[in-house]
This record gives sequence, structure tokens and C-alpha cells, in this order.
Amino acid sequence: MAGLGSYGKAALVLGLAMLLLPPLHRHYPRCRVGSGAPAALAAGPAPAVPAFPRNLTVMVFGGSTSTGRGTSAKGNRWTEVFRRAFEAATGSSVTLINKARGGTEADFFASCFPRYLSGPKPDLFLLEFAINGGNVTRLVESIYRHTDAPVVLVRQMSCFPASRYAAGDPTGRVSWPEQREEQRTAGYVYRLHEFDLVNELVPYYGSPCSRESLPKLFDTKLAPGQHLNDLGQRLLGEFVARELVRNWGAINNASRRAAAPAGSNERESCFYAGNGGGSANSVKTAFAPEGEGWTFVTNVPAGRKYEACWSSAVPGSRLVSVAPVNFDRATMYLEYSHRPAKLRVSCGPNAATGKSVTLSEVTAHLGMNGTMIQSVVLTGQCRSQRLTVEALDAGPQQPARVCGISMFVSG
Repeated sequence: MAGLGSYGKAALVLGLAMLLLPPLHRHYPRCRVGSGAPAALAAGPAPAVPAFPRNLTVMVFGGSTSTGRGTSAKGNRWTEVFRRAFEAATGSSVTLINKARGGTEADFFASCFPRYLSGPKPDLFLLEFAINGGNVTRLVESIYRHTDAPVVLVRQMSCFPASRYAAGDPTGRVSWPEQREEQRTAGYVYRLHEFDLVNELVPYYGSPCSRESLPKLFDTKLAPGQHLNDLGQRLLGEFVARELVRNWGAINNASRRAAAPAGSNERESCFYAGNGGGSANSVKTAFAPEGEGWTFVTNVPAGRKYEACWSSAVPGSRLVSVAPVNFDRATMYLEYSHRPAKLRVSCGPNAATGKSVTLSEVTAHLGMNGTMIQSVVLTGQCRSQRLTVEALDAGPQQPARVCGISMFVSG
């Protein structure tokens, strides 16, 4: 130990003692010196992987990409590509129930979820809301409250507006961060798998939103960069099928569901417009215009007609619930365009005061091409009174639209 000072000698002795003395705790491993390759971990029994079913019913919720926007034919949608690829890989026969709706947040599908369960029982749910966002956690909670089927999150991407990425903007891979985090939060809370197409493509295309990659993966005719094209959707569908096969055992592991948080015990009632449910719950029959201005309009997305929303382009026009409503909290679903109208939602008149109470004044900001159904929380109770929606500054280029309401009563 020549050349070592007193401090050096002390450090050397301490180091040897740490190597040779027993571990400080029985769960803390002793350091092995000169033992060659690391010791193999003790292998416990591998969990049994459930067999792929002969028949599999898959229900899809999502936005316009899942309706096939950006593709040249129905068979090129990622959902159809997924179905064919999964069938080829597993021998299963897949029944695909596509409930996607363009420009719609997850909240819309979460309201009164049993309306989607009147037909074949889904064995699996695929949720695609990394672009449209919304309260994906609430949608998963609604699914788990009424079914035992596993849920998988699908993350695709959008590069709209394309001009943002034309110069190789390094933020191209993190477009729509708020919406992506809303979906990721649901994955964390409910321990769900998220199949991330972005990470899958980067080794081959770099940033999907770069000047070179965007025209290869996205539709460039309408709203360039907003929707995946035929190639992009094919890659997404094949990727989802491949990941589902690879993670089949983990996705169907009962312990994941057992660890999910308990749902709310609130009672829910809804009036909605969409591709599910009966006329008794239609927002068309739940409201009526007070005077002129409001009309009920329909929409035809991707060749499938469904009721849409009450619409007004007349400032000051009022839409009133036909019957009194009761809720401790509520969420309204309003459709916005590039120039959204400002709305006032009120409850009343109160029997004692004769006055109405404003629950919310709403102006939404839309950062994408087209229209978007977004949720608005009504802050306050409304008991045995009528709900009124007033279009404060609507116009031909900024219509006010009411597409549904979900009401909750505690207990």
C-alpha cells in the first residue's frame, strides 16, 4: 500500500469490507466478484396465454382517421387493414363494429355508454383519441362499468397545419401534446396498453411530419398533414394487428382489470345525437326552439347518415329543454368550427325568485380544419327547472350547435 495516505488506506479497507461482509438486508444481494456471467434469474411458471378466439368482435371508437378520412377506398381504412391482418395472423374471424365519428372527443362516446351495447357483445375495444383527445379516462370508466372486455389505446399522429413542419420543425413528433396526454393519462390510470405508431415509424421515416415524410404518410389534398393517407393507414392497421398478437396474453390478463379503480356511483341520464340509441333519448326531442332561429340538422360522414345537432345562426336565439331537468353536474356536447359562436347556458326560472342562473358561458377555440364536437362542463346544479341555451353571437359563418347533454345525480 505504498504511496497511499491514511485516507486512501481507510477507503480501500472499507471497499473490501463492503465486498466481503454479509448483505445489509436479506433482500439486498451480495456483490459477486469474479464470478463470470451474471447468475440467471430464477424463472417462475410463465402465465398461460389465452388462445386466440375463433370469433372476435372488436368495437372501435375514435375520430375522422378511424372513419377512413384520408383514404381512397373503404378497404384502405386502418380498421379494415387491422381486421384482415389480425385474421391472417391468428385464424380468427373478426367482426368489426366501427363507432368512430369525425371531429368528436372521447367524452361524447362516454355518455350513456349502454347505447352502444344493444348489438353484438364486444370482446375488445380499440380507442383512438391521441388527436381529438377529450376525457379518455371517463370513456374507459364507462366501458368498464358495463363490460368485462379489455381496452387498448391506439396512438396515431397529425401534422396539421403542414406549414408548421415544412422547414423540419423538431416539434413535429410532438404535435397535439394535450390530446396525447389525455389518452396517456387513461392508460396510466387503468394500466392499458397503448400502441404508439409514432415510435414505430421513426426508425424508417424520421419525423413523420418532416418535409420528406409527410407527403408519403398523409393526405395532401385537403388539410395537408391532418389525416393519414392509404400508406399511413395501412401501416397503422398492420401495426395494431401485430402489437395485439404480440401482447395478447398481457392485454387479457385479469389482474389488469382487477387493479382498475372503482367507478362512480352517480346516476346518469342523457340526450344525444349519434349513431346509437333510440329516439326516446334523442336531443332532437329533448329541446325545442323558443321562437325562430334553431333548426335540427343532419350530417353524412363517410357515407353513413346519423342525426347531428341543433343549429342556429341567429344571435339571441334560444333553445329550451322541453321538460325540466335534474342534475348535480352535467356535460354538454357542442360542435364548433373555425369561428365558434359564444353560448350562454342557464337553468331556470327559479320558482321562488323567477330568475335563471347562468351555468356557463362558452367560447371554444378550434385548432384544426373542419368542425369538432367538444365537451363543456356546466358548473352548478339544475333541479326541476328548464335548461336554456342562448346563441349570443351566432352567424352564418359561426353557427351555434348543441349535440347532446349528459346529466349526473349523486347517490
